[in-house]
Amino acid sequence: MLNRQKWILIILAVGLFASVISFVLESSNVCSVRQLNIVTDTMQYEKTKDPLVCDALNSKISQFNDACKSNIEELDCG
Repeated sequence: MLNRQKWILIILAVGLFASVISFVLESSNVCSVRQLNIVTDTMQYEKTKDPLVCDALNSKISQFNDACKSNIEELDCG
């Protein structure tokens, strides 16, 4: 019985450790992933020149700048 409880505790500890490491790594890459998405969307906009895409992209850029302490210039949708 004691051996079984020991294994359960080990499995729980390893799972908790893996969860914490995953959270830390994920939260540290959020801004870089969002910036990559903005670059991809900008390339798509350059192909289509769709004003609706431009407005949505400017909204993403504004949110990104606020959240990630960045200064990416918004696009001229005119």
